[in-house]
Amino acid sequence: MANITCNAVEEACDFIFLNENEYVGGRRKRPRGPNVNRSAGTRDIPQASLVLPTNRPNISLPQVLAPLLNDLALAYYSHYYVDVPRGLPEIIASHMKYSRADICHTHPKSILSLAIFAVSYATFGRAQKNSVALAAAASQYSKALVKTNTALTHTSEATSDEVFLAAMLLSFYENTVMDNTSQFFSQDIQATASRSFAHHDGAMAMLKMRRQLKDRTESSMELDKLVRRQLIRSLILRNLPVPLWLRDGSQYGETDIALKLDRCTIIVAKIRHQAASLFGKPVSPLAPGSPYELAKIQSLLAESQALDNCLMVWARELPIESLYTTHTLQESGISEKDSKIFNSTVHIYPNVGHAGMWNRYRALRLIVNDIILKALSSLVGFPEFNTASQLVATELKIEQLANDFCASVPYMLELFESQQSGENEMALSIKTPASLKTSVRGTTASLLCWPLTIATTVSGIPGSQQRYLRDRLLDVSEIVDDGVLERIAASFSPSYCTANIQDVSS
Repeated sequence: MANITCNAVEEACDFIFLNENEYVGGRRKRPRGPNVNRSAGTRDIPQASLVLPTNRPNISLPQVLAPLLNDLALAYYSHYYVDVPRGLPEIIASHMKYSRADICHTHPKSILSLAIFAVSYATFGRAQKNSVALAAAASQYSKALVKTNTALTHTSEATSDEVFLAAMLLSFYENTVMDNTSQFFSQDIQATASRSFAHHDGAMAMLKMRRQLKDRTESSMELDKLVRRQLIRSLILRNLPVPLWLRDGSQYGETDIALKLDRCTIIVAKIRHQAASLFGKPVSPLAPGSPYELAKIQSLLAESQALDNCLMVWARELPIESLYTTHTLQESGISEKDSKIFNSTVHIYPNVGHAGMWNRYRALRLIVNDIILKALSSLVGFPEFNTASQLVATELKIEQLANDFCASVPYMLELFESQQSGENEMALSIKTPASLKTSVRGTTASLLCWPLTIATTVSGIPGSQQRYLRDRLLDVSEIVDDGVLERIAASFSPSYCTANIQDVSS
């Protein structure tokens, strides 16, 4: 985005973007790393930098094949990322439903169409290992970037649904084009996904401007709500609190159970940020001057415990049609590794949307209980605190949440099926698909992306459950064509990293 202040925008908006036009035009060499700037605006959140991909093959597509590639890529994008099963709860709705491929046929040169083309080519190219499609994706991304920069010089365009959606799609693109050819594998989500997060920060700046507009359409306000949900999940991944203007979900249309969970989510973001500051560095509670540190730990512990209770109340108050059942599969002779089912236990949900809702809830509680565990552990050295029983109780909570999470994954990845075993009885049998990529839609697997990524950051999850969840994150990264998730999951697997480093050096 350009380093310009949008016309007719008040200075209080701090809507500043970085100039990419000189890089696109070849007048300047692009610096390495994400191009992120900080403004003095909303809590010093870095504003967006829409960064051009690097090291993409320079391949031109024969004109006669271009329409065929267009159709294949758009069909792949629509089937895997836009079309969703009917009957899903609104609480897991995504902004992707506004990014339909139809616009690419009616307005092929619009900003949104170019962004959809970029994502379509990138996901299709990654899935098919097609360098021509990847090159086409890079070309469409560059065009979308130039048009976005131009649009940001005009308030009406900078706050339009089209540009807003394009920013989110270009974040999607950045996740997709991250490859595994580098020897760098990091468990630091902020570093690995920095280019994608830069787009999220730009979308956040746009959202702040959009909220100041009058006479909003219903679809625009709905879009604000759906994008806000993803932006909040992005902030939690980065250990950042939610800025004040973004906190009240009721102002964005959240209601009922979604609003109650949203309020808990805002507090999760706050205490995760506090915990990262408090426990992110070596803490010695017994050192001189520790009473102040002790008071902060106690305050964080009390708030975390209260929040965990609120989350449990939220789950208990869910309507019966949102509940799930737990089943144990009969011995099948298939190993756990091949079946991808943990401890022979599975959940059955009303639909994948409810499974996604429950897993976001579990991810929040895992964060909270991990913070409680760290706070209790830091109080062990103080004789006036007897935390032994609370530590055991918290560890058991984390283990149960992890077990429930593991039991939900087979349902979402369609790893078992129901079969008639008697006149009025059904039995569950394990399925072993040749490829999850071809059997599971991206719209389903995407509901696992954020919860599974959160699970990789929770240190209190027992080893066997954590290995299972990290392995499933690697599976999901392939299903949703996400290079960032692949890197995060692979960073925990020495054998995977070694194999890819050997591939690079050979």
